Amino acid sequence: MKTKFAVLAAALFLVVAQPKVRADNGPFTVNEKLIQAFQAAFPQAEKVDWNESGDHYFVHFKDHEILSEIEYDHEGNFLASERYYKSADMLPIRLAWALHKKFPSKTVFGITETSTESETLYYIKMQDNKEWITVKGSSDGITQVIERFYKQA
Repeated sequence: MKTKFAVLAAALFLVVAQPKVRADNGPFTVNEKLIQAFQAAFPQAEKVDWNESGDHYFVHFKDHEILSEIEYDHEGNFLASERYYKSADMLPIRLAWALHKKFPSKTVFGITETSTESETLYYIKMQDNKEWITVKGSSDGITQVIERFYKQA
């Protein structure tokens, strides 16, 4: 009985310790070097979840209360990322200033930051008493309203 329990415990440990996830093509194992590099870059990451789609790995996690997703190729190279947060304090100063000047009566209630190797864009959800808007912005302070919804009176 003890032997069966030990074997079961060891098998459970291996399943939990290895980041294996069921994808369309069955189970997969993320490259150990990629996992170590991720853990070194994000030592306080919580709720880490690895997935595979095609020839890319995706890791979803929470780090310092920010939900994030990073996309890597199978060689472990960064392809893109997204972060979701609520505070305008995390925006580049020039963009935060541009938003304040252009939309002084609106408050920020959600930000999606998308990054690739070549650029980082910000999609900022803002509101006031009359409307909700989505502003696309960049770190150089350029902004563009891409969505606008009016609230009913």
